[in-house]
Amino acid sequence: MSQTTNTVEASGGSMRLVGADRRRSERQPHVAEAWLSSPTSTAPEDRIEVTSLNISRHGVAFEVPKALPTGQYYVMEIGVGNQRLVSEVRVVSCRRDDHMKYEIGADFC
Repeated sequence: MSQTTNTVEASGGSMRLVGADRRRSERQPHVAEAWLSSPTSTAPEDRIEVTSLNISRHGVAFEVPKALPTGQYYVMEIGVGNQRLVSEVRVVSCRRDDHMKYEIGADFC
């Protein structure tokens, strides 16, 4: 197992992690069904199917076919078997990958 080294940088009196991994908890890959929708949407067809789901205690990473604005809030539904997790998430990062999909990082609210 490789170890990632993080450093702490002080900026204007605040501290922040600098390095490859700034997460507060480790992400774990899971096989699950997942969808994203606007908090104000009531139509099931407005949901976006999510792929490549990685979940941590504080957030989630996933791929979607279109860019999502950073700072925007969504409702995420994750299904594993008969169990469902529904939580509001806030997009903290969005970048296009080599396969023309968008890798999204989001915090649970």
